Amino acid sequence: MQKLQVLVPSFWEKFNCIGSACEENCCEADWGIFIDKNTYNLYRGIKDPEFQEQMKSRIKRVRTEKANDKTYAQMLLDDQGKCMWLENGMCAIQLKLGYKYLCSTCLLYPRKQIKNFFGVLESTLSMSCPEVVRVGCFPDQEITYKVIELENTHSRSLAAQPVVGFDKKTNPLAVHAPVLRRCCTVIMQNRELSIADRIFAIGVMLKKIRDYSDVGNFDIAPAVAEQYVAAVQGGQFNNILSTFSDNPEVKATIKAKIFNTAISLEKSGKPSFKSFIPCIENLATKLDKAPENVTNLEVSTMIETAASKYWGEFLEKRGHIIENYFVNYIFGTSFPFSYPIGIQHHVLLLAESYALLKLLICSTADIDGYITDENLITAITSLFRHTGHSDKIKGLTESYMVTGMDSMACISFMLRD
Repeated sequence: MQKLQVLVPSFWEKFNCIGSACEENCCEADWGIFIDKNTYNLYRGIKDPEFQEQMKSRIKRVRTEKANDKTYAQMLLDDQGKCMWLENGMCAIQLKLGYKYLCSTCLLYPRKQIKNFFGVLESTLSMSCPEVVRVGCFPDQEITYKVIELENTHSRSLAAQPVVGFDKKTNPLAVHAPVLRRCCTVIMQNRELSIADRIFAIGVMLKKIRDYSDVGNFDIAPAVAEQYVAAVQGGQFNNILSTFSDNPEVKATIKAKIFNTAISLEKSGKPSFKSFIPCIENLATKLDKAPENVTNLEVSTMIETAASKYWGEFLEKRGHIIENYFVNYIFGTSFPFSYPIGIQHHVLLLAESYALLKLLICSTADIDGYITDENLITAITSLFRHTGHSDKIKGLTESYMVTGMDSMACISFMLRD
């Protein structure tokens, strides 16, 4: 039996689905659950009249142009967005037939599809799952990586999924992606700097590499990246953000963009940034107002006040949680080549995520008087889901680029504590 050697983060094997005990059960998340063709045919072959009758009301074939062997059919959801196979918090298919009968989507999640990263097969776990956040972000230790063996049974296991290839043809710099990602990770894990200074240092490094690539000098990228790692380790970026002069007008514009993005996501009616509903209601009570009459300025002021109280102490005591989030993000998204934008603009994604995490985490701290584990997990899972799937998050990045607010000076305003 062939086995695959796959590079995974050190917390990979510590994850176990907690099922009905999960506060964000993925079977209730109003997500599209596609069924691959092999699994659909497997279900059709089960000699159980009750199961076949349930299939008629719980599964439908996909008969649009989107249909392929991976999206051959789809689980039906009820009016609340719950999978119709969910019974008393548990999957009826798994209970009756065993986990091997789960479709690929359910069998894999939160494990992410294997990608071939320049000859190395890799996979990670999605931070959209609360239990992944607990095992991956909360331990106060650096994330490391290990090679594990996955049996390739050519069935519906993770190893049997099509391997995603990394496209290096569209960008001459992409051949240096492994070195650049490693250097970004080393900087992100340097605890002599604040999280914000680490993100800024990565941004400066990527901008310098972009400057060289603009004149056709692509092969200098690894040496430049190593130079910046050495500079960070030598203390040259310690407290770097404090050296920038303030610009209240630009700062206000940038913060407004981030705040308005979060507000619009909260009002989108989809699984979203859940922190705003309770924090706005709590603020309304303090102001003796109806929640719908609370202004954006009042909410923004409340969050700024809460951040000044809680954020610095949180980072001092538990900053490793935010560090681990970003390290996993860098590894899991092929950073800094995740999206078809210039590599220097990828730091915008990190800076925006940092600012949004701060906003989400501190908004609920105002209610509880401290930053709770529950609200930390909610903020991280919400952000991860939107970073990968929301047009509003992508629109935020593009708006900075279009308006010329993508300079390192402007990015510094997103990061300042």
